[in-house]
Amino acid sequence: MNLKLNEIADGIKKGNQKDFDRLYALFHKKIYFFCIQYGLSVSNAEEITQETFVKLWCSKKSINPDKCIKSYLYTIAKNVIMDEFKKQIRLKATKEYQMQLIIPNNNTQSTVEYNELMGIIEKTLTCLPERRRLVFELSRMKGLSHKEISEQLGISTKTVENHLNLALQNFREVFQESKIISLALILISFSSLH
Repeated sequence: MNLKLNEIADGIKKGNQKDFDRLYALFHKKIYFFCIQYGLSVSNAEEITQETFVKLWCSKKSINPDKCIKSYLYTIAKNVIMDEFKKQIRLKATKEYQMQLIIPNNNTQSTVEYNELMGIIEKTLTCLPERRRLVFELSRMKGLSHKEISEQLGISTKTVENHLNLALQNFREVFQESKIISLALILISFSSLH
C-alpha cells in the first residue's frame, strides 16, 4: 500500500488528475470522519474535507513522494479544522462584543433607545438594494470573509467591498439623522469589522 501511495503521490506532484482522483477515493471518507471526530457538524466536515483536497492539489508541487502522503493529507485537514475553529471563535467573540454594545442597561431610557435602534437597523436593512443587503448580512451577521462572499455570490471581492462600503455609508447617514446616543458605538463596531 505504501508503494502504491508513493506512486500516487508522485503522479499528483506531476499534476496527474487520475492519481488525485485515486487518492480522493481512498481517503475522502477517512478525512470526513476525521473531521467528525473533531466535533464538526456534518456540513462543516464536508466543506473541510473538500477544502483539504483542494489545498492538497494547490500545493502539489511541494509533495515529497518519498514521504507519506497520508500524513501530509491529515496534516492539511488538521490545519483547516483549526482555522475553522479560530474563525468560529472570532465570530462568536464579535457577536458577543456587538451585543454588549447594544443591550440596554435596565433603565427606561436605554430600553427606548435600544428598541428605536433595532427598528432603525431593521428598516435600513430592508431599504438597502437586495444585493447590498445580502452582502452586508453575509459579512456582518454570518461572519463570512470577503472572499467567501465573492465565491458564494459569484462576484469579485472588490464588488463585495464596494457593497459593504455603500451599506455602511447608508447606516452612517441614518444614524446621524436619528441622533441616538448609543448609535455611535454601533457604527464603530460595524466599521471595525472589515
